[in-house]
Amino acid sequence: MKRDAIPTSTRRAVLVEAGHRCAIPACRHPTTEIAHVVAWAQTQDHSFENLIALCPNCHTRYDKGEIDRQSMLAYKHNLGLLNHRYSELERRVFEIVAKTNERILVVGAGSDILLYNAVEDGLLEDLHIQGAGLDISGSDGFKRIFPLSFTYRVTDAGLDFIQRYAAGRDLS
Repeated sequence: MKRDAIPTSTRRAVLVEAGHRCAIPACRHPTTEIAHVVAWAQTQDHSFENLIALCPNCHTRYDKGEIDRQSMLAYKHNLGLLNHRYSELERRVFEIVAKTNERILVVGAGSDILLYNAVEDGLLEDLHIQGAGLDISGSDGFKRIFPLSFTYRVTDAGLDFIQRYAAGRDLS
């Protein structure tokens, strides 16, 4: 049976969804292929919902059955949740914590805004440790100190969330 090419716009959307990396959190290799969650031979479906970015190794493992379909569905589902709720910095923090189990992180100025949803959701806690600051005098004559770093702790709920993410379990 002849197989049509995956439309370029769909291919691009799948790669963007996964950050141009393997969608499996424990892998995240930057070389990717587009895989079908439910085999094309069964569905002839090139829809965004049925496609996922995988590295060649994970794609082969999935095709051989070493990674089951339920896991692949969870990876696809979790990508949607993560991408719609969390910033790129938050997702990278989740990946680093999953690999290292580090619970304390120090980030630079402006990162507090990029970690906002993780803090709001109780995954990270702002420890309010003031690092170096920048003194700025306003036109009103008042001096203001703007912190140049922020220190966060991964909460127990955050660690559980990150471990579920890394294991491909449902994040809903």
